[in-house]
Amino acid sequence: MFNLFIFVLIAITLVLLSIFVDGLMRLHKEEKEAEKNNVRDGMEGYLDQTFGFGFVKIFKTIHDADGNVRYLVYLPQNEWFKAPQYKWYEVYATKSGFQHNEIIR
Repeated sequence: MFNLFIFVLIAITLVLLSIFVDGLMRLHKEEKEAEKNNVRDGMEGYLDQTFGFGFVKIFKTIHDADGNVRYLVYLPQNEWFKAPQYKWYEVYATKSGFQHNEIIR
């Protein structure tokens, strides 16, 4: 009887521990997503302020060696009856805000 009680107690403990770890992992994932969205909202605000609302498109997200997030964006420029030409920019966060550099091919 005592062995059965210990077995049930261990099973309940493992189930509760797995529920706790699952909730902790979900909370960590939500915090990371919220942090990423805050940075992205700031970056999109900078892009809209610099290039105009909705003109640039985010092509790729790059993580550098320091763990900073950089975005590779392009700005299409349409001329009458010609194929669009694209200007590429690298946008990154600094301590004083955001900056961008044009990429020359």
